[in-house]
Amino acid sequence: KPKVYFIACCFPPFGRGNSITNACVAQHLGRYFDVEVICKEREDGFLINYEGDASLVRDLVDGLVVHRLPGGRWWGGVNEVLYASGLLPCYYLNWAWSVVSRGSELIGDRGVIFAVYPVFSDLVAGWYLSRRHNCPLVLDFRDDFSAVMSRGWRRVLAPLYRWLESRLLRSAQRVTVTTDHLKDALVLRHGLDERHVSVVHNIVPRFERLRRCRDSGDERDVRVVYAGAISAIQRPEILLRVYRKLCDSRPDLGRRIRVEIYGPESLYFRLRMKQHFGEGCHYYGFVPHDELVEKLSDADIGFFSLADSTFAYATPTKLFEYVELGIPILAALPPGAARTLIEENDIGMVADSGDINGLAAHLAGLADQPDLRRRLEANVAHMRDRFPPELEAEKWRDAIQAAAAAELSTAA
Repeated sequence: KPKVYFIACCFPPFGRGNSITNACVAQHLGRYFDVEVICKEREDGFLINYEGDASLVRDLVDGLVVHRLPGGRWWGGVNEVLYASGLLPCYYLNWAWSVVSRGSELIGDRGVIFAVYPVFSDLVAGWYLSRRHNCPLVLDFRDDFSAVMSRGWRRVLAPLYRWLESRLLRSAQRVTVTTDHLKDALVLRHGLDERHVSVVHNIVPRFERLRRCRDSGDERDVRVVYAGAISAIQRPEILLRVYRKLCDSRPDLGRRIRVEIYGPESLYFRLRMKQHFGEGCHYYGFVPHDELVEKLSDADIGFFSLADSTFAYATPTKLFEYVELGIPILAALPPGAARTLIEENDIGMVADSGDINGLAAHLAGLADQPDLRRRLEANVAHMRDRFPPELEAEKWRDAIQAAAAAELSTAA
């Protein structure tokens, strides 16, 4: 099989959404290529920490070669402080240094370098290794790097971030992105050949054994779940505020709704979200992924939100996990890719970001109308069949094969 070096800093046991997607990508690509993953060893940082999830490691296929490299501890804390202050584009540049300094050990047989963002260090390491070892390069953007990095006061650094982004993109033989919105933005921003940019949706593991028919009877309680990060980007506390409003206006309906929140405790949680918990709302903290999907499998409604319009291009991993599990969706979103996906496929109800009244009306409708939930469940199943992970993985396969062919053609 042709060799592929997959540069993905966040990989199991990192307990976060892009770690789950990266693991799926590596395992699906293993059907077509000899894949070696180059990722970061999970370590506690000075300011930034991610939960470890051993269940994600257990789910990896046997035989997958994974190189887990530690970051440079001697400047990791400084790296995180400078990132938090907005002066560096990534908090794992110390890990990127470890990768490039060991490149000769890691890159044996010549192959394609496939690097995924986030994080930015993946792109830097992939770019350097491709040049140093004369390998074709494929870059995958799950997020919009220069837009995300140019928020707030850092907009003064936007020209620098756009220059870095352009330099990286123009060095790649092929580029893959998560949505049409992001493709259009990058093509317009950097004048890319759109034929060399492919849209590949996020993928998650299959959960066939966990899908079950829900009892959408009129009198049963309705479980509303949120599972994901808890930060100012999502502001998931809006769900708790909406539930409290619904309890005040429709106490009969409020008593039939149970809200469950799953996600790692953070400073944002303690300062902005914890105060909104009350009767009927339950917080379970970080739960290993294998246990989490068991708990989500019989939920009636899956909630997620994006409060920052900078992320309007995004389709979060949790959206695809809800779809895979067959759960109708309730969301608070700006106009953008995720909202379009939900509304065009009729798989849930969406209110504007911050619209408490609109979201409360949607929650009441979903809780009060089992026929509506059943219709949305059927549409979710139909959408799941339209976006199978195997089909999305074939798009990555095609991009990698095209990059290798383009590089050979240039060399000739």
